[in-house]
Amino acid sequence: MLFISNLFFLIRLNEVSKKMKKINKILVGIFALSMLFTLFSTNNVVAAGDSPVEISGETVQTQIHANNQTAFTFRNRTQIKFNSTVDIDVNINCDALRIGLKSFEIEIESDQNLQMNMTCTEEQAELGLLNGNTYQKRNQNRYRFQEGFCLLIQCNYSNQFKAKLKIQETKENHLSSWAYYNETDEEWVTVPTTIENGFLITETDHFSYWTILSPELEENMTIIIVIGIISVIAIVAIVSVIYLKKRN
Repeated sequence: MLFISNLFFLIRLNEVSKKMKKINKILVGIFALSMLFTLFSTNNVVAAGDSPVEISGETVQTQIHANNQTAFTFRNRTQIKFNSTVDIDVNINCDALRIGLKSFEIEIESDQNLQMNMTCTEEQAELGLLNGNTYQKRNQNRYRFQEGFCLLIQCNYSNQFKAKLKIQETKENHLSSWAYYNETDEEWVTVPTTIENGFLITETDHFSYWTILSPELEENMTIIIVIGIISVIAIVAIVSVIYLKKRN
């Protein structure tokens, strides 16, 4: 009888062991699924934070959260990206249909939250900005407006922040400079501009009308070089003809 009792005990123990193995497998499976779900959810959150917000129209009113990069793409054309150390209540109006494919970024450092209005247009006729037109400053430097992007920024606080303005570099604007409109002198003033990571960048502590102006120096130099080459060829041809005539 003792042998039979022990045999039943061993059989029962074996059955319990098999059930425990099944339970362990189920628990491991549940844990693995939960980890995958958590990883998937985290990736989705990161991707959503990095993806531009698509704006089907021309305007958006929203809040930019501090230390959180936010990007908007208007009509699948013009992208505007924010980086700020403070919260910003912003109204954006962007004429993306006329501006086209442009990428603009703004970085702001401030000690207090801001309220901002931003208007982006292709031209600003009342300030002399028409695509292809030449603009001559009082110091006689001549610039051409060909970027097709003009920016007006208005803020509730002035001279209480630092900002970087960035626009994507292209083969057409790589020699260009950022410029703001001086309302007192009624002229555009170019400012120091650097190129970093494929963007034309300037720093400022005030907002107003901003744009990109291209110096005419490059075009003038091209014309001078072409004229010089033609002149050299003509002189060489004339000298060669004279020399051949003398030999004959």
